[in-house]
Amino acid sequence: MFRIAEGPSRTFWVAGNGTGTYYIGQLQSYLAANAAATPGTIVPLAVPAGAADTTNKQIPAGIAVGFNSRVQTSNSGGQYSTAVVSSANQLARDWMFQEGMYVKGDPQLLIQLAEILPETIIEGDIRNAAIGTAPTLLTVSASTDADGMISVGVTTNATQFTPVAHKCTIYCRSGRNAGLYRVTKDTSTTVPQVTTAFPYNVAVGDTFVRVPFKQGFSGVYIGYGVPGMAVDSAIEDAANTNFSVMIYKMDLSVALKETVQFRFATTHFDVLRV
Repeated sequence: MFRIAEGPSRTFWVAGNGTGTYYIGQLQSYLAANAAATPGTIVPLAVPAGAADTTNKQIPAGIAVGFNSRVQTSNSGGQYSTAVVSSANQLARDWMFQEGMYVKGDPQLLIQLAEILPETIIEGDIRNAAIGTAPTLLTVSASTDADGMISVGVTTNATQFTPVAHKCTIYCRSGRNAGLYRVTKDTSTTVPQVTTAFPYNVAVGDTFVRVPFKQGFSGVYIGYGVPGMAVDSAIEDAANTNFSVMIYKMDLSVALKETVQFRFATTHFDVLRV
């Protein structure tokens, strides 16, 4: 899920597209994939295509935070509601709650949207290719480390992605360096090396977590299974398929509680590139 962490945001009611399924905490777009107009106001944010989503050219709209549905339904992705088109299906809905420009008796699916602006910082969960799957825990199985992994890597089980030099982050969960983050410079799935040394030598049995992005200007892949619901740690930046973001902080300390705070780069809000 995603949520507003900091910065300007307003909440307002918008229309669905007539067929989409919308989830609480899901990122939304004003344009469908490939810059197509959506029949309603918003659609769930699709996966990126091209560097900075230059193929899909989606415009981030906000985060779904409510529906005009009296009874909420849920599945493994969380609370959701599905839009309908026909008059009969609209009248069959049990609706309530909406405000804004829509009258109380409008039976179409309406979504309460927490708006995202270029300066809005959002926080998202980090998952590994599926809801309920955390980034892989890396356990050191062999080490001749004598300089904090700066020139001699250690051996671990395989991470969930193929690293790109100087674009990834490793976090120590256990061992003498527990709690420390470092940017990595290698391209190996099993022998990580860092750009700035860990202060203490890494030993067999130490554990780490690795993600394919870093603080500052970076790229992230959002979406898997249910679109727009989390940052996927299994997709690396080498293929240049991402959203361009500015990352402010991440928390990799606890499995299935990994999060990242970022804002979308302003290019994603430029309607002229459509």
